[in-house]
Amino acid sequence: MESSRANSGQSAPLLSQDLQPSTAVGFQQQGTVDWTRIMSGSVTFSVDVLSRLSKAGVEAFTIYAARAIFSNVKLGPSGELRLHRALDKLSAFPSFGKALWFVGLNCLGICACLTEGYSTIVAAKVIRELFLLYGPPAELTPALRQWIALVEPSGGLLASSEFGLVLHGLTKLCLGDGQRKLQGSGSPEDIALVLKQVFEVSAGRLDRLFLSGGMDCAWIAAVAHWLLDLRVEVQDQDGTIIYRPDGTQNRYSPEAQVIITYHLGHSSEILQVDRRHYVIPSGKALFNHLQNQEIISYGRVPWESCLIDTFGSPMRLLLGSQARTTGACLGSAARIFQAAIYDGEGHITSLVSDEERLRLSPISESSYGRGFCLLARRLLPELGQNPVLHQTMEAAVNKGYLNAAQQFSQSYVSLSQLCSCMNCRSNVDGERGYTAFCLLTLIPTICTLVRAMSTICMQQDLKVQPTRSGLESLYWNQRDAIGDPGDSYYDPVVDGLLRPWPKHTLSFAQMLFAGRQHDRGSGSGNVVAASHSGLCFCLHTLTEITSDPQRACVVTVVPGRIKWNGFMYDMIRDQGEWKMSTPRQGGYNAVSMTTVTKYDDLADSSTSGLVAELIIDEIFPESTSLSAFYRVSTAAFPGRHFSLGAAEIWAQLRVHSCKL
Repeated sequence: MESSRANSGQSAPLLSQDLQPSTAVGFQQQGTVDWTRIMSGSVTFSVDVLSRLSKAGVEAFTIYAARAIFSNVKLGPSGELRLHRALDKLSAFPSFGKALWFVGLNCLGICACLTEGYSTIVAAKVIRELFLLYGPPAELTPALRQWIALVEPSGGLLASSEFGLVLHGLTKLCLGDGQRKLQGSGSPEDIALVLKQVFEVSAGRLDRLFLSGGMDCAWIAAVAHWLLDLRVEVQDQDGTIIYRPDGTQNRYSPEAQVIITYHLGHSSEILQVDRRHYVIPSGKALFNHLQNQEIISYGRVPWESCLIDTFGSPMRLLLGSQARTTGACLGSAARIFQAAIYDGEGHITSLVSDEERLRLSPISESSYGRGFCLLARRLLPELGQNPVLHQTMEAAVNKGYLNAAQQFSQSYVSLSQLCSCMNCRSNVDGERGYTAFCLLTLIPTICTLVRAMSTICMQQDLKVQPTRSGLESLYWNQRDAIGDPGDSYYDPVVDGLLRPWPKHTLSFAQMLFAGRQHDRGSGSGNVVAASHSGLCFCLHTLTEITSDPQRACVVTVVPGRIKWNGFMYDMIRDQGEWKMSTPRQGGYNAVSMTTVTKYDDLADSSTSGLVAELIIDEIFPESTSLSAFYRVSTAAFPGRHFSLGAAEIWAQLRVHSCKL
């Protein structure tokens, strides 16, 4: 994971020194591109620039092609300042992002905004379609993989900025309260067509643009307002003003440059009418939450209001009139988690097997008991706003296990009688309607969120807010994990709270903060680090070997990418077992054996002089993955060693922590 951009303020010198077109014409400021003159021109790159582009996987012509697109957009002064602040703030921005400075802040900003709202593949498709709108010859059109290589470096640039919060603020204006909203993006062709017209407005070649649509229009509005400094106005289907930066609610503002009407219906084609009115058909609802690459992120939600922002009226019910029941559930759950770890009262063993216990989440002091309660209120301030909830939670966590289990089950029954989801109210009045989110699933969802965040850490100045789609995906994964609470044999404790962890913590972090998981199994047991959507997710055991499970079983989330020997990768795995096996006559022989009963004693009981060397290699034929393992040796036995993978260490220490 590479640190901050170098010489980021030198965009102009880089353009004049490293990229030298002998014929600079062709990129005209008229919304068109003279391809004939471009084809007759020439471009020269320094060897250093070619080396950087090669390591980034970007061909020289792709950079030149990108300039053809983004010479037609003008950033606003405030938008440019926001980009500079984002670049200065990031200490994990990939160094090869300097390649983007050849095309300037315009390309960097648009690509960064795209990756905040869409997957890298969808973002690249939008840029490709945008390029095609300028009518390039087929022989001058880069392949999709080149657009992906161009977009990837900008991912994560705005992850810790306020852009994601602005995007969510605009999307929630058209989201139904308490309704399922996992949805795919609109057509890249449609998004590109509208984006080109927004460029025209930014450059002053078009006075006003009228748009209709759903979530994709919210992204257009966020870009127009936050990056291009355009005056944006949002209306509902009846023409009522629901958003204007100055807060006024007049029927019509002649100063507005981008006027958006939210319309959630579907259209089969682009409609073009008077005043350049464009309709972006909404993407399809995703009933299968595993369609990772299609999910719109909906922006990022602040921790202070993420529960109600995501789950709407069902969560308001839990935190409002049902605060006492919710507090009893959460406090009892904390006490049950504590019993599941220590089993001091001998009740858990008869209910949950040792194997199932070991499949519970990584353990930290903030994942059970009073530590859970403290973290829950600190992480989710909404839980602390109602004193009744807080007091009930405190009282429940201080009870014995049997009383806590009984109270949790009774509270579950109470909530089931109030829930309006389809499962709990199969005969609900049609006029009243269903809610998408079940109260009985929301409780363990909160528990899973708190327990997972107890083992996820970030740099202090690079904290990333969760995506709304990630929180909703957590809910649906939790629903699948706990089964059907309406079943007559369902036990809320055994079948709900104590069910195995729905996802590996590494996979969970990706889902929560990127809105999707890497599409190549980055949640599997041998993955040590994964990088996508501009964020890097890494097991702590890759950077430090420690015998303390609470220090080791942590996942770090940071904006950036994985860099090794100047090249970028998107995954690190434990090396295959056949490569990690100890050769004949090798191995390591202990001088003595000592029974270790507590991890604090491990360092004292280990042979002195142990040396752990991290061995990294590329995985062939894959070009974007690395393998890694620790080779452990000691001077007492020259030439002998044994091998351990970082993911293997993480898994073993997690098991050890569950046995404390």
